[in-house]
Amino acid sequence: MSQKLLEAFKVALKSNKPTFRRYIVLGSFDGLLVALSIIISSAVSKTPISKIIPLTISGIVGVSVSSMWNTFLAEYKEKEEELKELERHVMRSLKGTIYDYSFKISVMLATLAHTLSPFIGLVPLIIYIITKNITLTILLSVVSLSIIGVIYEGELKEKLTTIALMVLAGLVSALLSIFITTTL
Repeated sequence: MSQKLLEAFKVALKSNKPTFRRYIVLGSFDGLLVALSIIISSAVSKTPISKIIPLTISGIVGVSVSSMWNTFLAEYKEKEEELKELERHVMRSLKGTIYDYSFKISVMLATLAHTLSPFIGLVPLIIYIITKNITLTILLSVVSLSIIGVIYEGELKEKLTTIALMVLAGLVSALLSIFITTTL
């Protein structure tokens, strides 16, 4: 049984690497933007750091919980359909096989990746706690977004486009946070 699970784990990793990468990128991106928005809004409204810390962590936890549930539900349904389709092709049940286990492991790994990746949003929080400088926090968060863009799949040109779009999203998020905080 343990050998079958190990084989299923290897199959899940090999066949779902792009899915796991995508969930890591999506969760990291969400965590960074949520954290950055909370930190900027809090700093602009002169919220003490002692309050910014729990506000930011709670925002990241909210994104993480949302990511966990939506990934689990979406991936479980997708893998269930894939297994049914495969069973139709081979004209027998695959319950208890490496395929069955690898689909279940894939769901769990995708869920884990998307659940944990928003915590990269702790990076701007740590930067702000150390520097107490919102401009530097924004700039280093942009660097973090660029690194996430590099992780995304594709050729160099596609990666550069992804980096540019992620950086733009980070800057738009920062500007909207400043605008909303200062005008409402």
